[in-house]
Amino acid sequence: MSAPALLVTVDSLRYDHFQYMPETRAFLGESHPATFATNTATPSCFQSIIGGIYPDDAGVTSEESFVPKVDAGYKIGVSTNRFLSERYGYDVGFDRFIEPERDGSSLKDRVAANMTPQSTIYGIASRAYNFYQSLRGTVGDASRDYRPAAEVIDDLLESVATEAPDGDWFGWLHFMEPHHPYNPDDAPVSRTEAQQVTRRLLDGRGSEADAELGRELYRGEVEELDDRLARLWDTVPDETRVLFCADHGELLGEYGEWGHHATMCPEILRVPAAGRNLPVELGDSEVRSLVDIPSVFLGTEYGDGCLSRDTAFAASNGSHAAMNAQHFASVEGVRTLDGEGATDRDLEMALGEWSTTAAEPVSKDQLPEDDLEALGYK
Repeated sequence: MSAPALLVTVDSLRYDHFQYMPETRAFLGESHPATFATNTATPSCFQSIIGGIYPDDAGVTSEESFVPKVDAGYKIGVSTNRFLSERYGYDVGFDRFIEPERDGSSLKDRVAANMTPQSTIYGIASRAYNFYQSLRGTVGDASRDYRPAAEVIDDLLESVATEAPDGDWFGWLHFMEPHHPYNPDDAPVSRTEAQQVTRRLLDGRGSEADAELGRELYRGEVEELDDRLARLWDTVPDETRVLFCADHGELLGEYGEWGHHATMCPEILRVPAAGRNLPVELGDSEVRSLVDIPSVFLGTEYGDGCLSRDTAFAASNGSHAAMNAQHFASVEGVRTLDGEGATDRDLEMALGEWSTTAAEPVSKDQLPEDDLEALGYK
């Protein structure tokens, strides 16, 4: 019988905010210092995390997903992001897979289910829905956009207790805290106001006061997630194989931007990664890439991943980046991971070669509009 295995992924978690997760750090140890995303957005990053491939078209195939290769008697996945759903192949290999509902419970979902995103009626109905949402925010407190972490953890613990009491299970949990809008439960303002502040910041209309509050709200989301994860860490068996990582980071005002656009920068591409009881330790390589996650988890090279590397790469919207343990290189030049100017000819050469060979990842305007809207991009 195999020991339990658990992959925990977090949306939009910056590397420098892993320090605000003391419960997770106590359980897993410190983050690997040089783990990098392969893209700036979830749809492409998870092709690497689950498929072990560099980003191309959206989603993974049954042949690409590493989940069927995991040795476990029972497998459960809980996704809170619609880009990580059956529509994109992420249910493959699971005995039970829970994803955000598409049951037509809202006007937006009913429109998406019955019309093509390009239709005129779709656009009219979608604008009506967005107007309703903005109006509702002026007369009552808003609800949380995504399923909260506590419920996700409940799904896993209750399911494995029932279906795999012998401990022979694999779970994948994806959490949306701290993806925008930043609105933790214990925010100093109402959820409605927190969401409005976030929208202003993402739209480039935020004030200095908004920016200060936005950073506080983002950190609050991180701390809230850590608090909820404490119950998970206390409950899973000590021998559980665990790998924790973010899909990408987040800009909190750097370069005048908020969120995670196509900007190639360490704040988005450097991510936290930590684990325990893994067949291949993250620290065995000075550099890690999300494309290596299946290899590390399985203990053997998988897809495009490596068990040890010295350079990582990323591509997004025609831009490219190369990273090593000390430096970050893009078309704008070389700098340290902390942003200071630097020189690294070998990394520049690696970037040049990567730029000519990398596939072009899917862009947001090529993705279904109903999913983009659900994630706040429309």
